[in-house]
Amino acid sequence: MQAESDSARTPPREIAKKLARILKKEQPDYHYLKKVIAYIREELDLYGKRATPRRLPDLLTAEELVRFCKTVREANHRVHTVMIKLLMCTGLRNSELANLTLEDVDFHGQRVRVQTGKGNKDRYVPFPTSFRGELAQYIMNQRARRCTYLFETHRMDKFTTRWIREIIRRYALQAGIEKRTYPHLFRHQFLTHLARRGILDSKIQLISGHSDRQSLALYQNLSLADIEDEYQAAMQDFHIL
Repeated sequence: MQAESDSARTPPREIAKKLARILKKEQPDYHYLKKVIAYIREELDLYGKRATPRRLPDLLTAEELVRFCKTVREANHRVHTVMIKLLMCTGLRNSELANLTLEDVDFHGQRVRVQTGKGNKDRYVPFPTSFRGELAQYIMNQRARRCTYLFETHRMDKFTTRWIREIIRRYALQAGIEKRTYPHLFRHQFLTHLARRGILDSKIQLISGHSDRQSLALYQNLSLADIEDEYQAAMQDFHIL
């Protein structure tokens, strides 16, 4: 049936040539042509397959998070402790964390500057008051070493994203956490926590650096999943028209 249907149609190349003749006078670029094709699909009521829904990250449970933090504290590695605390309380991306310099920390405003983050947009991310003293002491020591970056090796090389990922992985293993634990997971944990606290996504967007609110839907979904059972139970005796 499909072969018969195709044979009854004008060959695609001929249709393409006709469209090209019409469009040629418009001197179209890639984006113009993309919009034209999108409108044609809309007019013909043709829609492709829906994008595969983003899989929710497997967040650490409260108990796993306590174990992880306890392991980091007991290791008593000053650089690792400060790095992981900053990662967990700011939701920075791994690359953003690796590229932080000493000059990016603003103690007066209690924030760090993320330069040329994803999408080439600088932004400021706050850190908690309780972390200010520890971070100040750490930076004082780094300045004494004449460091440029916030996190550097003994050879004065900045931490790579690969090394940061390995540090997180090792602590997770030591804590007996079997699920995959990586720097970006703590970004998910952080943004989900903000969503759970009812912080508006427009405000979360300022911190996260997401280009649009649609990107934040993942964290809103996580928050809704947390109350799904209670919601369903409540709806049993809620009389809808």
